[in-house]
Amino acid sequence: MMHVMDALANHGCLIVDLTNEDANFEDAITMSKMWSTVDTFFSNILDKDTIKGIPPMDVAKGVGSSHATIGYASHEDGDNQLKFLETRLRRSDGTLLPEETQDVVGDKGVNSLVDSFHIMSDVGKDIVRIVTAASSIDAEAFVTTGSVVSQKAEGPSIAGLSISEATSSGILDERESPSAADILRGDILASDAAALMALEIMDDGKPLPPINGAFEEEPVSMSPHRLCRYSNDHSNKKYNEVFGGHTDTSFVTIVPAASVSGLEVYDEDEMQWYRPELRARKHAKQLDLKDEMNDKFPWHSRYLIVMPGELLQITSRNNVPAVVHRVVAAQDKSRFSAPILLRARSGTKLDVERYLGSLGKADSLLQECDGMKMEEIHDALQDKR
Repeated sequence: MMHVMDALANHGCLIVDLTNEDANFEDAITMSKMWSTVDTFFSNILDKDTIKGIPPMDVAKGVGSSHATIGYASHEDGDNQLKFLETRLRRSDGTLLPEETQDVVGDKGVNSLVDSFHIMSDVGKDIVRIVTAASSIDAEAFVTTGSVVSQKAEGPSIAGLSISEATSSGILDERESPSAADILRGDILASDAAALMALEIMDDGKPLPPINGAFEEEPVSMSPHRLCRYSNDHSNKKYNEVFGGHTDTSFVTIVPAASVSGLEVYDEDEMQWYRPELRARKHAKQLDLKDEMNDKFPWHSRYLIVMPGELLQITSRNNVPAVVHRVVAAQDKSRFSAPILLRARSGTKLDVERYLGSLGKADSLLQECDGMKMEEIHDALQDKR
């Protein structure tokens, strides 16, 4: 838990090895299939007739936010060029939208995108759960003094007195600090509540599970999966910034490590930009000194780079700030990327006491967000840009 918190809070990202250092290759192989699909997509859309079949970028219907988009777009800014396809999942049947993507990459390609999305969203939900629980535990958000009493044969007691005796004597009112048992109970409740938030609030593209309260969930996921191609073909600079520094309105943004590095994260601890993909490459070489793993999958397919977003900054009580990151492209060498932005389900509400503990122990931002619909929080953050 502390490793996750330190990496995200102090260094801006966490690098995840999907193989758990060669223990299991299944997810890495799935990610390698996704990378093949990304390459196929950007190769095939060079054909003008093919690209005409993909709908242009527009507001996505059935998502619940005017800031949620879907479709294909291409932007040029001087020597820089960005092409990307924004996809989302339809909840009822797991269909990848826009459906025209299938015409470009085929059934197997679509399946690889859906499978990789679920791998990344599962990792992201686990990390958000860990961070949110740790922050609630640190704030003692679920700790109530006197909530745990000892159980004896003659009945529950506090300091050797019965509950009625302890109440009349004033012990319950006088106790100023929680007992070890109170704290342990609070820690367990914080962990359970964080898991509940990950299940009910975070949008993994699946139908909303049965929960307390009526929510009218939108039919299309708020969490997009983007296929991106960044290029810097004509600049005299060796590296050029093609997507400037920014934070994301997400719980976490999960970026599969690419073969061509270019993602740069601002490390608050070191006060400088660094490239997590280069660190991942170094780790891969240490595990595979003879380059034997490339027969199974490309080295980068095993790594995910998880970056905290603005929604996690809220639920972590500012313990984990949204990280500033950017993309640079090398001269005459395109960079492909396929991140997902793990957001919140439209229609659900941020119930602080349900997910994050006592409202009295919440910071001012959490108190402000209490009871708001998650898409209202998302749109408010977008409107500030």
